[in-house]
Amino acid sequence: MTNTRTSRGGVVAAVDGTEQGYAAAGYAAREAGRLSLPLDVIHVFPGVGSMTTIPVEFLETYGADIVERARETALETVATLDVRTHLCGGGRIQQLVDFTENARLLVLGSRSPRSFDRIWTGGTVIGVSSRAACPVVVVPAEREPFAVHHRIVAAFKSPAHSAELFDAAFRLADELGAELVVLHAWRLPGVYDDIIADRVDQERWRHEQTAAIERQLVDYREAFPDVQVRVYVRHENPAHALVRTTRGADRLLLVRPAHGGLVHHLGRTARAVLREAHCPIEVLAPLPRGHEPTVPLVREREGELVT
Repeated sequence: MTNTRTSRGGVVAAVDGTEQGYAAAGYAAREAGRLSLPLDVIHVFPGVGSMTTIPVEFLETYGADIVERARETALETVATLDVRTHLCGGGRIQQLVDFTENARLLVLGSRSPRSFDRIWTGGTVIGVSSRAACPVVVVPAEREPFAVHHRIVAAFKSPAHSAELFDAAFRLADELGAELVVLHAWRLPGVYDDIIADRVDQERWRHEQTAAIERQLVDYREAFPDVQVRVYVRHENPAHALVRTTRGADRLLLVRPAHGGLVHHLGRTARAVLREAHCPIEVLAPLPRGHEPTVPLVREREGELVT
């Protein structure tokens, strides 16, 4: 077990001693193997306050058992994996955010929405997903462990962060040999949606929105010619539409809202999708203003590469 305070660019599995956490460790192991990266397994045990009579040594021993079982789960999944284990105490959300500052990917397990302790786990998932610098994949409790559907879903909200979304979605679909479904859904709250629905030609609106998204996809289609892409525009509650698409998908990608200063939170749609999804959800951090996508688009034109 190491005392490293940050991941060195690998995949990170955060485990909490539950079966969902160990399932997430197995998923993280497959991702680390696929990406040829090491796996860091981390467990954060509660900080010991001055009022408790529980010795910190007891918590450390129990935590060490958790990371060891997670390490064994990872190696049972990918036997040749380089697995490093880490144990630390304190605030779970802040420790995970700090540890994954340089990570390629963080994987968390999520409890069932019907679980009595979902509030505890949900707080960690939402808190980390809204603040982590690296992408966060949340693996739902009721996911089929080995189901492969060859379908990636990208949740498109607006052109503002389409670069982050499509950069990650096309790359993942290409690596997995999967089709890419781009879904844009919206509905205004209350009576305002009724007013808009009465005044807007739905078919024309859908055509215009689809055309606008297709313009964002032109360079990506050229850069990733093997990725089959389908675009869907829906006048529907976004959370309902996205959760429905997670049935039969391998992963759904969304970009969390961009906020300045010390404000960090996920929107209602993202929180609902994380709570109810049937496939792993990848939450992407928005790029700082003025930054370019991490993967440059390279396309071929008349036999020459064009960047």
